[in-house]
Formats: sequence, C-alpha cells, structure tokens
Amino acid sequence: MKNIKYMSNDEIELTCAQMLDQYMDRIGAKSKILPSIDIDDFVMNYLGCTVVYECIAARSNCLGFASDGITKLAVSRNGRRREVLYDRDVIVLDKYLQTHGNESKRRFVLGHEAGHIITNRIYGNTAAYYNHAFDNEASYNQQLLLGELNIYETQADRISASLLMPKPIVLKYLETYLNDNKVIRYENYGISKYDQSMLLRIANEMKVSITAFMIRLKELDLIESKPLSFLAESKEVFPYEPL
Repeated sequence: MKNIKYMSNDEIELTCAQMLDQYMDRIGAKSKILPSIDIDDFVMNYLGCTVVYECIAARSNCLGFASDGITKLAVSRNGRRREVLYDRDVIVLDKYLQTHGNESKRRFVLGHEAGHIITNRIYGNTAAYYNHAFDNEASYNQQLLLGELNIYETQADRISASLLMPKPIVLKYLETYLNDNKVIRYENYGISKYDQSMLLRIANEMKVSITAFMIRLKELDLIESKPLSFLAESKEVFPYEPL
C-alpha cells in the first residue's frame, strides 16, 4: 500500500457531489433535496457493489471489510472460524451493525467501506481495508494504531460523511429548522438548548449520529462563534447542555 494516493478534502467533496448528482439523476430525484441518502441503494446500484453480513472474526472490533479479491477475511459461521475469499468490491459488514440502535453506525460504516472502493477505482489501486471500531479498553501497539489512524481511514470517513450528509441537504435542514445557514455557538456558553434539540432532530432525519453530524458541520465550516450578547438580542436564552 506504499504507493496508494489519497484525495484532498476539496477533491472528496467535489467527487462525492458529482457522484450523488449522477445517482440522483438515475433515480429521478436530481432536482430534489432528499431527507436522507439511501446509502444502501447508492452502494449497490450506483457503485455496483455487493454487501453481505457476517460475524467477522478478524478482530473483535472489526465492523467492516472492503475486499480486493485477494485477501481472505476471517469470519465465524456456526461457531467455526473460516477464512473466506470474497470477490473484489464486495463489502462485508459485521452482523452486529444490524442490531437495534445501530442503524446510523451501520450506514456510516457502509459509506466508509464504499469510500475505500471509490478511491481504489479512482487511483487504480488494489487493496483490502478493515474498519475497526476504536476500543478504549484494548491495548494498541504502534502497528495497530498506525493501521487504524492512517490517512486512508480518515479519508474514508470523510467520503462517508460527504455521501451521507451532502452540503446542500445540510444547508436545507439548517434553513428549515434553525432559520439560518450556520449553527451559532455562543462564546463561553455553547449552542443553545433549543438549537441542540433541532440539531438532534436533523441528525435523526438524516439517519446519522449526532456526533457524526456535528463533525460534519465543522468540516463544512457551518458553526459560527458569536458573543453571548448576540444571544440576548436574537432569541430567548436557553440553558446550555453539551451535546
């Protein structure tokens, strides 16, 4: 993987916007602002990938795998560990992601693995990727940390966020629920409780986690700091509670 290239954030935003534009055209929704992106349909019918669910046994915290058609993946079937070779561009997600309460995480991991496939195609790379959830209680050596925190994993996260939370949809939600094109964070105070409730509602409607949504707002430079006096002038003061 030494020669694998990576995309700048601007290139990621432009590439994802172009792909989504083509995808929207295909499904007859080019001029519409959808409430959320059907990432499953995008991955399977636009990218042409196969998505399967397994009990991944590569490591206890492995949630996803993008196959290169060469690298085998350890899975558990009927209590037995097996090394399975999947075709190239098959995305394997852990069955844990199908359990109740994990839909937003499942969608983000799927977008992440799709991100690896997209960059492989752009640069003509052949590489398999594993998606590991960070475990606060696990012991990480230098090799494991480098594998999980490298530029390619960060890049795949950015692609997933760009696909699931396109800027036009985010802006439409902010205008609808906050009557503004930015989220206001008041100095030494934070985001008002009312705005927080609206942001949580937006995240739910976009089918993403509030954490992912707040990170996306920062990526898009859609959080603006203003003095506390602006709060009193513009709206009722709401108690601040961290998201």
